[in-house]
Amino acid sequence: MNNSNEALKKEIIDWLVHIVLAIVVTLFVITFIGQLTIVQGNSMLPTLKNNNIIFIEKLTLRFGNIEQGDIVVIKIPELLSDNKSYAVKRILATEGQKVGILDGRVFVDGEIIEESYTTGQETFATGTFSDMVVPNGYIYVLGDNRLPGASKDSRVFGPIKKDRVAGRAIFRIYPLSEIGKID
Repeated sequence: MNNSNEALKKEIIDWLVHIVLAIVVTLFVITFIGQLTIVQGNSMLPTLKNNNIIFIEKLTLRFGNIEQGDIVVIKIPELLSDNKSYAVKRILATEGQKVGILDGRVFVDGEIIEESYTTGQETFATGTFSDMVVPNGYIYVLGDNRLPGASKDSRVFGPIKKDRVAGRAIFRIYPLSEIGKID
């Protein structure tokens, strides 16, 4: 009887150690390496659609630089509606770059940005955030869906602090018919 109790205790401890180890490894991966995210909304059409599941990596934030053209997930709950905390947007400009939106076109540092990834619509903005230099430590983001009111982005709320970036979108997992690298 004593041996069976000892064996049971050993088995339970073994299971607990493996469960705790799995939780620690999972938390490490999610915090420092990457995670899956579900796209909510259509602000990134046609590149990403509502309910796409994407993998975002976090290593670039720690060991490299996010760049113009990268698609990022940003944490901005105070700027979003519908109880959302995160938004998926494309970086249009980084710190020190001059953004201009004029006559339906987007300019960065005086050059027209060719945006084959957008909905094909013209981009419009008025006010402070349509002609500005991106401050140090900030990024200027836009959704790919440029239809009026389709994307709440830097045209509405201005540049975003770089430390609000949760990760860089690199791979679509779902739907399976569209699995692959995100351009």
